[in-house]
Amino acid sequence: MIDTLRDANEKVRRRAIAALGEYMFYAATQLDDEMADPVWELSNDAINIIVESLGEIETDQIVRFYACKTLENICA
Repeated sequence: MIDTLRDANEKVRRRAIAALGEYMFYAATQLDDEMADPVWELSNDAINIIVESLGEIETDQIVRFYACKTLENICA
């Protein structure tokens, strides 16, 4: 999914960030448990691509919105 977020087609990037966001949110909820399995650890690459999607390089507002909501959901 991370590689797909670099696709030239904005529709592909939208779907990729939505899927990555859902996965990251689910993983973050699993990490709330004291006995959390380390398999749910969020990778630095995934977090970095979400943050990069908020930057000026990404011109599609929907991708930026999904990136923002993903950060909001995993931090909550």
